[in-house]
Order: sequence, then structure tokens, then C-alpha cells
Amino acid sequence: MKKIILLAAAALMMAACAKTETGNGPEISFQITRYAQTKASPADYKDEYLNVPFGAYAWYKGVSAADNTDFMTNQKVSYASAQNIWKPEGTTYYWPKTGSIDFICYAPYTADGVSAPAPAITENSIAYANWNVAANQGVDVMYADKAPGLSNNVQTYNYNGVPTLFHHALARVSFRIRAAYLDKTDPDTGTKTRWEVTVNSIGVSNVFSTGSLDLSLNADGKSWDKPATNVWNHTTDKTDINLDVTGLGALTTSVADLNANILVLPQSLSEGQVLNMNLTIKTYRDINDGNGEKLVLTETSVPVSADISGGNLTAWGMNKNIIYTFILAPSKATGTGTDSDGDGIEDLDPTIIYFDPAVTGWEDVTVDATLNI
Repeated sequence: MKKIILLAAAALMMAACAKTETGNGPEISFQITRYAQTKASPADYKDEYLNVPFGAYAWYKGVSAADNTDFMTNQKVSYASAQNIWKPEGTTYYWPKTGSIDFICYAPYTADGVSAPAPAITENSIAYANWNVAANQGVDVMYADKAPGLSNNVQTYNYNGVPTLFHHALARVSFRIRAAYLDKTDPDTGTKTRWEVTVNSIGVSNVFSTGSLDLSLNADGKSWDKPATNVWNHTTDKTDINLDVTGLGALTTSVADLNANILVLPQSLSEGQVLNMNLTIKTYRDINDGNGEKLVLTETSVPVSADISGGNLTAWGMNKNIIYTFILAPSKATGTGTDSDGDGIEDLDPTIIYFDPAVTGWEDVTVDATLNI
């Protein structure tokens, strides 16, 4: 029996914003903030990323071009709790008397020679090569807007310091599930039907896991020119995302959370990514004869698949937080044309079994026989 799954995906743009905090005298310090719903309301980065240092590159621009030089090269910046600031680790930097400094930061900090290489950063570009999200699950790759022409701490957000506005380079997905309906009473016959749905497994297959990203500086000298499609260039490497249904139990019409905040490679969803489910569905019927409810049908290992795009989501875009809600109809169903619960999704009704009777016409047979009685 074919089942119906509706996928509701909410794509929320998540902007990681920076704020700065006053350093001591002319010492160069950083302060960053965690991602927020909007750039206008940044929240303190250290609340979520306290133990996640970032890397900084800086270039000194002198009064004479001959004085220009590299100032910081993949410098680790970490939180100094005593001063409540983010500052370079192991080295103290001071603002030069003349000239200015341009800054580019990325997170999290990665030392040279480790398995997950740091991005290649120049004054006008940021590049991630062959980043494997599956192998580095949980690593929230971020890059900051360039902060050019600084000669002192400045107040850009809430504090004084190098403004460090981060953006997420990956996409993030979360999954939830509920039943579209679980019971139905026919007003004509009084028959009550109830379904019990158990999810045996849920997975998303053919998800690209490795890719590269090249960002170039925009004409404003601060922001980055992202790919037009907002996705990375991927290799042929793929992985499956298997969701944890342990302890989920029988579905209800209330939303139940599955796995949340899974980092994924930004990618188009038109390249074979498929949602697969395996279900057990039990159907109970009470015909109102006084004998109560009876189990009348058990469907085991029911395979269900659907396009993970949900029909209107074309890609897992960079810096997007996508929340999927799987809405499962336990029987064949049709839309009602209404949204009674206000969730933005058309209600479903189970499809009743009817009959289409027809009778063939009688075929006349003429018998010419002689009977001797």
C-alpha cells in the first residue's frame, strides 16, 4: 500500500555576527559573536563557542607601499577569561604608530599539518579544498568579512576592537516527524478506524559529503562573492544520513524531534538525494457492534521514499538552517483543501474504499435438440 509523506522545510538564514570588546590600551584584541537570526541583533559568540578559537590573518599597509608586510599569519585567537576578551594566543600585538591593518578571520582555528586543513587565505580570497563534512561532523566552518584599513580599536557592534563578522560556510539540517492523522470515525456507519505507526528507520541517501569553496572579495572590499547557486563544488563522494529513531515509539499527531543541527555540504537537491523510511503500520477497527476495537491489519517493513527537496526547496544553501517536518499519512489519503491546525500544510483525509459494480449482459444460447422421452 502506498503511503503519503509531506515534507515541510523551513529555510532560515543564519548570520554569524561579530562584536568587539575593549582591550588594554593599544593592544590588538578581538571579540566575536555567535550566529543570530538577523545581523541587527548579534549574540555573544562565547555563549556557544567559548572553547572554539579562531584563526586570524592580517596585513600591514604603511604610509609607503614599500613598508607593506604580513602582520599575522594563521594566528590563533582564543578567549581570555580574566580580561573577558578574545586575543592572540602566545603573542601580543600592538597597533602600529602609522599606517593601517587589514584583517581576515576564519573559524575554527586549524593548525597547519592536521587532517582538516585550514583554508587558504590571501588578502582577496578564501578557499576550502576537499572539505569532508562527514569526516568532520560538528566542525562549524565559518569565515569573517574582511575588516580593512584599521588603525585602532573601533566600536562597530557593542565593544571596541577588530570587527569580526562571521558567516557559516556550511548548511545545517534538523528533522522532525508527526502523523497527519491516526483515527477516523465514519459519520454514516459509526465505524471507528485507528492506526498505529512505528518508524523502523529513516535515512537520507546519496548526500554529497566532500567539496570545495572559493570566495573572492567583493568590490566593497569587505564582503565575499559567494557562488551564484549558494552551494559548494562537490566531488563524487557521498554518504547517508541515518536518523536515530531509538525511543521514538508510536507516532502521534504532535511533532517529535529527530536528529538536529546536522552540518551538511551545501548542495543542490536535484542530484538524487532521497528520503527513505521503513514503517510498521497497524490498523484497528471498531464497527460499533459492542465488541470493541480489533486489530484487522498489520503492515510490516513498509518502504516509503520521497524527494528530500519537498517540492519547493531546491538546495541546502550556505548559511541556511533547514528544518524538515515529515508528515506521515498512515493510509492512502487525499487533501482536504483546508489547513485546520494552521501549520501551513493542507490537511489530509484517509481515502475510503468504494466499489464500482458492473454486470455483463446475459448471453443467449439457442439449443436445437431432440429429446426422446
